Amino acid sequence: MNGRARNAARKLLTGLFVIIALATAFIIWLGYVAVWYQWQGVLGGLIGLFTSPGFVIFPFIYWVVEDTFPVRYFIMWGISIVFWGLAGATFKDDERR
Repeated sequence: MNGRARNAARKLLTGLFVIIALATAFIIWLGYVAVWYQWQGVLGGLIGLFTSPGFVIFPFIYWVVEDTFPVRYFIMWGISIVFWGLAGATFKDDERR
């Protein structure tokens, strides 16, 4: 594979990995807003829209309130972290040669 094709493939993979990581982070945020809406109604939905999930604290609050460990939350969080790592590993700044 020549240099141009390799660079194009690397940029495509980096973009794909970033899109997947952002999509999983968005799904986590939607779940966060849905839980706030479930707990507090419209006011909770607004709280969820304007606050951060607190990726480490929120699952444990959920665990205490709902008495259910949020496995899907941690799965999505793990997928997001893996794809951010893959995006970082495939990224190469073209300015630094």
